[in-house]
Amino acid sequence: MQQQSGSNMRLWVLPSRGAGGAYFIGTGFLLLLNVLVSAFLTGWALNQGQWQAGAEWLGAGLAFASVVAVAFMYLLVSLIHLKRHIKVTVLFGLLLLQQARYLDGLEQVLLFSGDWLDLTEDVLFLFGAIVLAVGMTLWVILTYRLSTLDKLTRVHNRRYFEGALQRYLLSRRQEACCLLVMDLDDFKAINDNHGHASGDRVLKILGEVLRQNARREDVICRSGGEEFEMLLVGVSLATAQQIAQRIMHCIKAATPDDLPTLTASMGLTSVLPEDDVDRLRSRADKAMYMAKEQGKARIVLL
Repeated sequence: MQQQSGSNMRLWVLPSRGAGGAYFIGTGFLLLLNVLVSAFLTGWALNQGQWQAGAEWLGAGLAFASVVAVAFMYLLVSLIHLKRHIKVTVLFGLLLLQQARYLDGLEQVLLFSGDWLDLTEDVLFLFGAIVLAVGMTLWVILTYRLSTLDKLTRVHNRRYFEGALQRYLLSRRQEACCLLVMDLDDFKAINDNHGHASGDRVLKILGEVLRQNARREDVICRSGGEEFEMLLVGVSLATAQQIAQRIMHCIKAATPDDLPTLTASMGLTSVLPEDDVDRLRSRADKAMYMAKEQGKARIVLL
């Protein structure tokens, strides 16, 4: 290998050190551009056996491509709606993997090797893979949580609740269980008289009240509009009624000063052995509508 060409190549390749060749796309696929770059780099070096005149242009192109790659990586990952600690973990893992790929390519291109280089490459690859796996796992968990939550109220959405209810009924546990359905009274009047921003504020208040009064095993959801459901696991109908009364009191107490007193009509029923999802929810809905017909702001057991 010609010394001059090798020196030029070393100068051009070194600026690419630390450049991440990977970026996220919205569907969560990871495209490792640096793998393609390293594969091309290694293959070219092995086929040539030595650097010919003008080979430094390859180094310049690779350095430029690495700069563009890391710019895309930081830009696209920063645009994705992820928690900061997840972004940092993923980026750090990508950079460690890039370092390992870079050392591998550098070893082949400059035709030198050493135990310290091989060990460093292996350590970087191992830790990079671990860190990236942790970051991707956190990202998947966050994505799943966001897909099951109602964005406004931060309680579960209807799809998640139906699945949880179905799983509970299929398990046919021996413990008592109750379903509470509630609908905010006169919510349309709040939207019409005070604006939709106030309506959203009221929904957030109700979501917060339900979360504060729920136990770990309970499941809450916003099933649509101003209607919410709550699966109370391991409680009798009498205990569930006490919980509903406490929720009713907390809703009234949480009323903002600029809005009329908040109340809700609630329907409460216990889970029967012969129930399926539709039958159980239909009975709870019927109890809730009976509460509406009887004057609102009350709890009806059925």
